[in-house]
Amino acid sequence: MIQAKSYLDTSPSIFGYMSALAKEHNAINLTQGAPDFKTPEWLIERFNYYAKKGFNQYSPIPGATELKKAIAHQVQRNYDVSLDSDDNIMITCGAVEGIFSVLMAYVQKNEEVIYFDPAFDAYPCIVNMIQGISRRLDLKDNGQIDIAAIANAINDKTRVIILNSPHNPMGSVITKEEYQEIAKLVKGKDILVLSDEVYEYIYQGEHFTSALEVEELKDQLVVVQSLGKTYNTTGWRVGTCIAPKAILPHLLAVKQFTSFCAPNPIQLAFADGINQHPEYEKNLPRLYQQQRTKFVDTLKDSQFKVLPWQGSPFQMLDYSHLSDENDLTFCTRLIKEYGIGLVPISSLYETAKHGLVRVCFAKYDDVLLDGAKKLCSIPTTKSIEIS
Repeated sequence: MIQAKSYLDTSPSIFGYMSALAKEHNAINLTQGAPDFKTPEWLIERFNYYAKKGFNQYSPIPGATELKKAIAHQVQRNYDVSLDSDDNIMITCGAVEGIFSVLMAYVQKNEEVIYFDPAFDAYPCIVNMIQGISRRLDLKDNGQIDIAAIANAINDKTRVIILNSPHNPMGSVITKEEYQEIAKLVKGKDILVLSDEVYEYIYQGEHFTSALEVEELKDQLVVVQSLGKTYNTTGWRVGTCIAPKAILPHLLAVKQFTSFCAPNPIQLAFADGINQHPEYEKNLPRLYQQQRTKFVDTLKDSQFKVLPWQGSPFQMLDYSHLSDENDLTFCTRLIKEYGIGLVPISSLYETAKHGLVRVCFAKYDDVLLDGAKKLCSIPTTKSIEIS
């Protein structure tokens, strides 16, 4: 049999695996990051409008002009940052295509990519696929990035630093001051900063800080966003990639031979939605803050420890008081015995760490609270030590 490249990882994503297992056992599914919230009716109406009007052929490779302009307006009103819709914006088939395009265009064999563990599993997979080298660092105990660790990891082979804010799965965010410190580290070096901000509208407090707001980073920064995550349309596969004028053509050189373009009628629908409904993105943080509060309040009667949260649709739980099992065994048992699906995160580390699980709380009350109550019913299996 003809052999595929030996360095390709054919193992399934832990997110898909746990979701399928939950479905198989008819368990409440709090695994994948796809929100259960309804897609806005006005967005569906615009998609139907453009599809019926015949806008069903390719868009330009960089994306529909209307959507790129809408994204530029959205960034301006949210972050007070001016973008040129032609020179700075590329519409992608999901945010992961933007990540892939950056790494494919700028990382050569044996060059290094720095990012923090636990990491979204696409990062190591893509780096491995292009035969780069992952330099995986540990977040601090509070879930924040470690600037000193980045400084120590940078060398003449470093090409990209991936930052993820709000972080999946830890729920931490990066401050403007931290971005400014990173800008000092990469100044004058051939290093790109790739900021994965797909959960930019899911945060605690009054304002989310985007890396776009840091003037010192602008010439070495690529930001990836997700319209699918924001508008509850993950199956529509539309993301945004924002980059300097000198960098964007190299990303487009990759994109034209991957997806070529995102679906045209969907892009046009998003353009109308972004322009006509700015209130939607203002209300979204409150929805997530509200659902998380309900979930955490219900969990007060459980033996799980709730970790700090600043953003993302995920809540991290410490189960070390309940069990000594590794996280995959623990989560598998919860699905089969208690009908509740969570995500073990040990596989998101370079060296597996156990004791933590991830919950997606982007659910309506009936599912969310039922799931929380099931978690409250889980007893400890740890032996009581008698001194």
